[in-house]
Amino acid sequence: MKNIIKMSLVAAVAVTGLTTVGSANTLAEAFAASTVKGELKSQYFQKESAAGDESSIFVNGGNISLKTGSYNGLTAGVTFQTAHIASDSDDTLLITKTAGGKTTTKDRSNYSADMDASGSVMSEAYLAYTVNNTTAKIGRQYITTPLVAGSGSRMFKQSFEGTVLVNTDIANTTLVAAHVTKYQARTDLTGGEPTFNAYEDGASTVYAKNTSITNLSLEAQYAVVNMAATDDKTIAYLNADLKLNPVTISGQAFKSDNGALTGETDGSLVGVKVAGKVAGLSLKAGYTTTGDKATLVNGIGSGADKSFTASPINGGGASYTADTNSYLVGLGTKVMGMGLSATYANWDQTTAGTSADSSETNFTASYAYNKATSVKVMYSKYTGNTQDFNSRVYLSYKF
Repeated sequence: MKNIIKMSLVAAVAVTGLTTVGSANTLAEAFAASTVKGELKSQYFQKESAAGDESSIFVNGGNISLKTGSYNGLTAGVTFQTAHIASDSDDTLLITKTAGGKTTTKDRSNYSADMDASGSVMSEAYLAYTVNNTTAKIGRQYITTPLVAGSGSRMFKQSFEGTVLVNTDIANTTLVAAHVTKYQARTDLTGGEPTFNAYEDGASTVYAKNTSITNLSLEAQYAVVNMAATDDKTIAYLNADLKLNPVTISGQAFKSDNGALTGETDGSLVGVKVAGKVAGLSLKAGYTTTGDKATLVNGIGSGADKSFTASPINGGGASYTADTNSYLVGLGTKVMGMGLSATYANWDQTTAGTSADSSETNFTASYAYNKATSVKVMYSKYTGNTQDFNSRVYLSYKF
């Protein structure tokens, strides 16, 4: 995989004598044509455990990105992210942190992995080179594919370091080859900003999407993930979306070899979904089922969460568990410019012949004051889960 990607990059860079539409004549012109965009945001999370323990956290921050204009097909980009905790409270466990000879203890364990972070990080720093319909992008960057994807639902959007090659020479087809060596999570687990941590041998993937057949979209991806010396995993993914107005019928299939040295370690999932819009209502219903051998490895990065039964807050985690049947139903509408939706997801897992249900009922309201300013409020109630309820508020201003 690594050799294929390297050869493809060499071939792309070796092409000379081609002009790029809209390319600057000098580096100074390319920098003068730079674009800047960013976001200011605030997020408030609150949850209560089934045992009655309450926790909350309020974080403010944002991000800013700069991308240069093109100089003979060459562009560069950089993104900085920052977050600062305004308040946090946790009734469950204490985290002790030692830094600079000083030890502090704080109630913050409930959000240590996803929200509890104060600091700044350079999440993107890349060079990209485009020739005709091929682009090679090298460095820190955001990646969005079904099996390799960072999530932007927290203060720090997850990022990767590596090489991505994208080609669109074939009509109605996008081809992607990538190799990533490092991964930036949402926090450093001790209250600080996330850093880029190296994988053992990285992760390599190839992805294809085709829309040649009218109203039919096909996706396929294969990934090899080497996250530790004894932890080599392979994952395959297929998805099809067929539009039959007013509904779209979708099917998906996953298969993973989880890499354990002994025993049966294959995970699998298949699913179907029907979604459409009727009389101003957006409706959807999904069903997934997993094999009984092992929990599915669904990809790397929290954005690699494509299960049709992934709920708005809990995501698809429960639906990937071995021997689990899951379903999800949802509806949404708009009232006076406000988006309203309700979703119910249920996961029925069988362990040693015993079936156990868990579920999430979610209500979401969102409102965009204009193209730049928006607010979203989410509330979820759980059954058969370690949580009792979970609520979130998102405020965003983009520029």
